[in-house]
Amino acid sequence: MPLVNSTLASNFKPLALENPSASSIVKTHPLKRRQVQSFDEQVSATIATEQRQNVFEDATKLLRRDINLLSQSSTESLLEMLKAHTGLKECDENTVAHISAILNELYARTKGSRGSWRGAVLGALYGLVESSSPKILLSVACVVFAMNVTGSNLTGACKLVFKIARNEHNDSLFVNSDVPELLVDGLGRASPIDDPEACIYGYGAVRFLAGSSNGTPNGTQPEKFYPPEASSQQSLVFRLVKHGLYQLMVLHMKIINEAATTRRLSGSPLHALFQLSGALRTLAGSHVLHNCHASDHPPEPATSEGEEEQQDVAQTEQAVPLLVRAAEMCIEEPEVQANIVRTLSVLSEHSECCERLAESASRLGILLGSIIQTSETVEKGLATSNRLGYILGNVMSRWDTARVQFYCCDVSLDGLLATLEYYTNKSFTLQNQMGDSIVQVLTKLIRVLANMCVNGDVGYGMSQRSPLGEVLLNILLKVKEPKTAEIEELLFATLGALHNLSYYYECGETPSIQHTGSICERLKDICGTLCSILNNEQNPARSEVARVLGNMTRTASVRQTFCEENGLKILQRCLTSANDELLVTSCGVVVNILGDWARRASFREIEGPVILRRILQRGVGNRDWIMAGIACQAIWNYLIDTRDIVQNMGQAEIDLISENLAEGLDEDILFEGKDADNLWEDFAMVGTDLLERLQLCLSGKNTPCEISDEETPDKRGPQY
Repeated sequence: MPLVNSTLASNFKPLALENPSASSIVKTHPLKRRQVQSFDEQVSATIATEQRQNVFEDATKLLRRDINLLSQSSTESLLEMLKAHTGLKECDENTVAHISAILNELYARTKGSRGSWRGAVLGALYGLVESSSPKILLSVACVVFAMNVTGSNLTGACKLVFKIARNEHNDSLFVNSDVPELLVDGLGRASPIDDPEACIYGYGAVRFLAGSSNGTPNGTQPEKFYPPEASSQQSLVFRLVKHGLYQLMVLHMKIINEAATTRRLSGSPLHALFQLSGALRTLAGSHVLHNCHASDHPPEPATSEGEEEQQDVAQTEQAVPLLVRAAEMCIEEPEVQANIVRTLSVLSEHSECCERLAESASRLGILLGSIIQTSETVEKGLATSNRLGYILGNVMSRWDTARVQFYCCDVSLDGLLATLEYYTNKSFTLQNQMGDSIVQVLTKLIRVLANMCVNGDVGYGMSQRSPLGEVLLNILLKVKEPKTAEIEELLFATLGALHNLSYYYECGETPSIQHTGSICERLKDICGTLCSILNNEQNPARSEVARVLGNMTRTASVRQTFCEENGLKILQRCLTSANDELLVTSCGVVVNILGDWARRASFREIEGPVILRRILQRGVGNRDWIMAGIACQAIWNYLIDTRDIVQNMGQAEIDLISENLAEGLDEDILFEGKDADNLWEDFAMVGTDLLERLQLCLSGKNTPCEISDEETPDKRGPQY
């Protein structure tokens, strides 16, 4: 039989992705997955199937006879049978079964073949590529892959697999085939630089396969066409990964990055990178992969399974720095860069990958700063900024080394602050077509800032940075009356950042140089805005505001501003609230305010001592030792330095406070011989001191109260 000179792929009908131009590599790619049939169509198909059930049974018997005959036929005869169907498009079930049986036999004979008759096989297969049957097309691709083809033939096979995989109704065909493994082998023979189209369609198919349901219809069994190890219960994701897909992706990433060091990527190689990163994202986000060792994989020694899992994790980790480098080199290709960053955002959810990202924290900050400079419009930069904020938020919440590294890199820190300032000055109603909004970006970036400031050195240094104080103040002014859930979330995030920043600002400290727009320089203005929020009884963030003020009012200038803003009257309403959290955090502000002698008379005028006694009683009665302890601290500060506590407190109030303290300190009754909890221990320390002070007063041995520096301020730890 003469050889066929034309190759399979060169005669394939081109898809929309053929030869994508550099300017439209992302916008025009046809990777939108087709939907399954409508309900009415499925019902009609079901009825038709039932009507033809008897016909199918007869056809099955004939097919079995046909398979036996095919196994005795020569390869030349099989090819002639296929050529008889050249140009076939529409076909019935019997024809599909017959052609599939021929391809089954041909697959078994040609697997790994490098014979001189490969061209004849490809020529015979060419006549079937117009078929409308996914089963036939997948069988054709299986035979082509099995011959270890390269170049245009490999590209053609990848196109066929992609065409079938994009329709989710065909998922079961892949479960019952060797195609997942053959596809990985095929991609291993391609280079994303020299054979980019094979990678484009191959990794596009991987995206769909990894994102499929990975299951089969009830009752579906694997066909004999494929080896028995391809169990219908195995996950497609597991099969792809087990066959070395992660290792191959890492290798291809290295090839792309190496090529980018000598020339700027464009066209098909760039599109291959787009599909590669998308496929990796789908694999990393698959929950099936995490369970497949336990549920789907045949029993093996425990050490073997453990080693495989560790290898998978290690390969995924290796992809992280490569993706970061790829994002850097795509700085002038925003759509490709956005796709890579999306993949990194999924990887950041895995602790091992997040640790690798922590090593590149400063580089991610530089990327963030570049977005506002390279984006054509505000909306176009939102998606990448939003996901970079998510990545950095995950990193900063876990790794202290990343906080320090990021802070010590001036370019990264300037990029974060510039991006915050940029989006703060834009309309908070802006969002892109995917739903990424200005408010979402600001929320994530401020959380990055708050998590950075968990580190003491970073938190103190950031309070001196310009224009951070100006930025946070402007955000507060825009969100202080939240109308939507997104705005409310941004308000809470901003308060969390202010809490952490103010935590490290030492009481009474006055920096020699206050940078314009820093937290230190705008502290009074921020305090005034917080007072207005605290004064709004409908605001859901009042407890958090009081918590921030509990830190800020450790500074004398802020206490003065607080009182000038009618802060004591506002506190009076907070201290009588039914909200326990608001009551406790407000007590923290009172502790600091009462440190000033001049404020105690004003506090007495609003019946502050009586309110504190009621809070103590409430805390003891509810066994809320945090509330009881903070009330004791406030009472202690109110009485500090006074020599006549009866005059300042009143005998009746002193008696009631003593009774409450005696009840709260009776360990035997409270715990019935069991060990006391830590919260009670903390309360007991300050409660015992206060009770002894009051008893000395009643015995006539009145002396001024004394308190250590650690007990005076309400200085809580930074929030994560």
